[in-house]
Amino acid sequence: MLKYKEILEILEEVAEKNENNLKMILEKKLNEREKRVFRWLFKEYEDPSKKRWFDPHHIIFSTNFALSLVEEENLDRLIVTAIILHDSGYFAIADKKNWINSNSRIIHMQEGAALASKILYEQGFNSKEIEKVVGMIAVHDNPYIGIPITGSDRLGLRDCDRAWVMHSLSFYKDLSETGRNYENPKELLLDRIVQFYSHEHPFNKSEWKVDLQELKDNGMYIEKPVYKFTKQYIEKQFNERIMESNDRGLLSNRELFTKYLEENIINSMKKIKV
Repeated sequence: MLKYKEILEILEEVAEKNENNLKMILEKKLNEREKRVFRWLFKEYEDPSKKRWFDPHHIIFSTNFALSLVEEENLDRLIVTAIILHDSGYFAIADKKNWINSNSRIIHMQEGAALASKILYEQGFNSKEIEKVVGMIAVHDNPYIGIPITGSDRLGLRDCDRAWVMHSLSFYKDLSETGRNYENPKELLLDRIVQFYSHEHPFNKSEWKVDLQELKDNGMYIEKPVYKFTKQYIEKQFNERIMESNDRGLLSNRELFTKYLEENIINSMKKIKV
């Protein structure tokens, strides 16, 4: 298997190489107001201090997912605008290596809500629309700090944000980052199965059996998707990651893994069907 440092290098290379193409694919799907907000964000991302390396791809993928979710589940289209802006509060976090701690999560929600209010006003959104979007952004990471989310729009945004976790770029990023301490992809997959399904998951092989210790270790992270469309998508992503973990050649060959990732992220930008 490739070393984690090398996997991370491949992820960043693939992300940088494909970003402009993915942006063009997504922009064709956005309405004019969404497009203006999206272009504002990516103009800000030209300053490296305002982003983590994976932020552009998180926004691109989750926005694309939101377009399908709002259509399939008949949700408010403002979720699309909210997901574009939802992590803009990380502009205010100087040490982005510690983005995962509770304090950073709280600050980025607060800062993101304030910044979104300003940007949406400048882009011609009315007061009710701004209130909705700001409300979504202000609480979107609450479950990570032990506070539940309620309301269809806010739960929809949360599903869009969480769907990114099982995307190939995000999954292998989390596997490879220092401090995660996973020996192999199967260890991370088992944790993620618990976090998304608790003990009620569709992966019946004995190697994915969940025990009480795993439930205890992941207890604070367990959060099932809300909408049927999201649940079906997440199951599909798990099946892809499980297949990859069983393919020893894929994760042992730099050229093969690079090509696979590029194909995977391009395919993820097609209209999502489950």
